Amino acid sequence: MRPADLATAVRVRAELASDAARESREAAGVTAADIARVVGVSRQSVSSWESGSVVPTVAHALAYGRALAALTPKAA
Repeated sequence: MRPADLATAVRVRAELASDAARESREAAGVTAADIARVVGVSRQSVSSWESGSVVPTVAHALAYGRALAALTPKAA
């Protein structure tokens, strides 16, 4: 894993723990099901991460961050 990937995973884990990830996802109009489909987990897993009841693995945190970036509409 590249250092930048690890830094991204750590940032996403912190955002998930603080509710910022859910807020960003919702503001972008992306559903938990959308993230789950891209990451390859259940919607319940994404909800558990966003509620702070479960800490995602480094790989899943990185995948969450990448999925959110890929699914977020780009400004024109």
